[in-house]
Amino acid sequence: MNKVLISLVFLLITGCTSVNVEQLDPKMQVSHVCIEENPKVIVHDFLPVVQKGFKRHGITTEVYTDSMPNYCDYHLNYTALKTWDMAMYMHHAELWLYRGLDNIAYAEYHLNGKGGLALNKWASVDSKMDPVINQLLSGYSPELVNAYRKTIPTNESEKELVSETKEDQLRQLKRWLSEELITQEEYELEKQKVLSKKL
Repeated sequence: MNKVLISLVFLLITGCTSVNVEQLDPKMQVSHVCIEENPKVIVHDFLPVVQKGFKRHGITTEVYTDSMPNYCDYHLNYTALKTWDMAMYMHHAELWLYRGLDNIAYAEYHLNGKGGLALNKWASVDSKMDPVINQLLSGYSPELVNAYRKTIPTNESEKELVSETKEDQLRQLKRWLSEELITQEEYELEKQKVLSKKL
């Protein structure tokens, strides 16, 4: 009888946390993710925790509010819910990672029954989400990502590139190649594009 009581108390204290993760395939070679800001989420530190989690695995992020930047190959949507029991705490969160319209990874954190009598329900957002993000991105590390990372173009840099001379563009491509920001194949392809342009 005592063992049953002890087991019951343990379950009440620890609660029942449910985590569901579909890992991001390392073959996708994701290095940068654009995150669509969700103004409905009132868990104030949720987004910074997510960004730090991706950075920990070598993946850079940026947040956009209106339209997604045209250079974003991968984008993330999220939601997070909190409730009150003597203090506010997060009881549910989801992350959806997309390539175009295709959902390529997913993660969910959920406190069953909003945590019930569990003491861990008041834990910080990072202590709840860090293990989830680590599982989501388990095949990624800064070393691996940096090996294939490319420079992220912006609308401004594209405008600048147009105004540059062919010589300037060729020098920039050569510099990118020497810094291993692009591959030899990408360099040859971009070089041909520059040389074939009519100024």
